[in-house]
Amino acid sequence: MILGIRCSNKDFSYAVLSGTKNKPTVEHEGANKIPKNFSKPRALSWLVQEIEEIINKHNITKIVMRGFEGQVRTRTTYEERVELETAVYIAAAKCGINAVFKKVRSTIAKDLGLKGKAHYLQSLDTSSILGYDERSDIKKEAILAAWSEL
Repeated sequence: MILGIRCSNKDFSYAVLSGTKNKPTVEHEGANKIPKNFSKPRALSWLVQEIEEIINKHNITKIVMRGFEGQVRTRTTYEERVELETAVYIAAAKCGINAVFKKVRSTIAKDLGLKGKAHYLQSLDTSSILGYDERSDIKKEAILAAWSEL
């Protein structure tokens, strides 16, 4: 089982995939908002616990995070996202998972057998994943991240 994660400053989306690159199966997916009233330490602790639950519930063997590659309006925005991604690494370590990858769109495209450019993901045949087009963009990113590691 592969866990794909896409963190943003206010939430995270995830997808648990099994199968192969030619025949991926989305076993479970979700999106959780970080509680607004939590302090930074409490929010990070909360995220570690959420990821640990997903890892343990689905017998995860690898984790792939969709890496940030856009421009940052403020340094704080970027730092917040990095902190959330660090919480994923901590949860993985606590659960004994050493295979944690961070991939940008061009790497995901290459790993899915496309040319190594992000825009080639638009031509990816996603018909093997039921309801893919109806999902939110951040859930799609979590699915693609996990799919790239199958």
